[in-house]
Amino acid sequence: MRRWLASLPREPAAMLEVGLMFLPAIPAYLWIWPNVEGDGLWAMQIISYLYILVGTIWIGRRRWSWDELGINHQGVGLSLASGAILIAGRSLVILGVSWEQPAPDFNLLRIVGELLYYIGLVGLVEELLFRGLIYRALDNWRGVRWAIWGSSLGFILWHIFGQGPLVGLAGFLYGLIFALIRWRAGGILGLIFVHGLMDFAAIEMLPQSDVVALGRPIIVNPALLISGLVLILALPVYLWKIYPALKKQS
Repeated sequence: MRRWLASLPREPAAMLEVGLMFLPAIPAYLWIWPNVEGDGLWAMQIISYLYILVGTIWIGRRRWSWDELGINHQGVGLSLASGAILIAGRSLVILGVSWEQPAPDFNLLRIVGELLYYIGLVGLVEELLFRGLIYRALDNWRGVRWAIWGSSLGFILWHIFGQGPLVGLAGFLYGLIFALIRWRAGGILGLIFVHGLMDFAAIEMLPQSDVVALGRPIIVNPALLISGLVLILALPVYLWKIYPALKKQS
């Protein structure tokens, strides 16, 4: 297997190795995740992210530099500005809907721990995997359109199996926006922070991430909901069409 992989061009070989890296996810989804909860669930999530982090670095750094994988200072300002709009839009959507569930209790230690978890682990691992390794491999192999849509498809698959189809669909939209930011910015450092902060903000405003388990939503403020959706949907249009035109004029 190793000799055969070595004979392939580096881009398809990297994508194949990513697929092989996810093989342990099959028994995990079938037997492990349904049977763990509480501290055990947190421990398994941390172990899983560390496994993906090591695998992503091992696959990526054998072929590309850190800069090529997006670990650079390019476009940090654009990433943070776009992320602020995305977080604001998502927050307005959440505030415009009532799930009739209590918000998490304020606890400084929990907040600090979750910030470190979502920015230092979730944001880092998911951005390095999807907008770093997978984006780079597809961009070099098939071009930027494949990189944008392919990394977004991978992002929806990552979320749909763990959190259901509704979260998966939202994940595709957010993955597409993240990929557009990666394209325009040229790096992922800003995206790592934005991704983690976005997940953290959602966790603070929603009692749990499983939308199906939350029950039927009640729209309590249509204006907030519509405003949030407009912000979210306008962002990819801006990144795809308006941003390059403005940059060309400046």
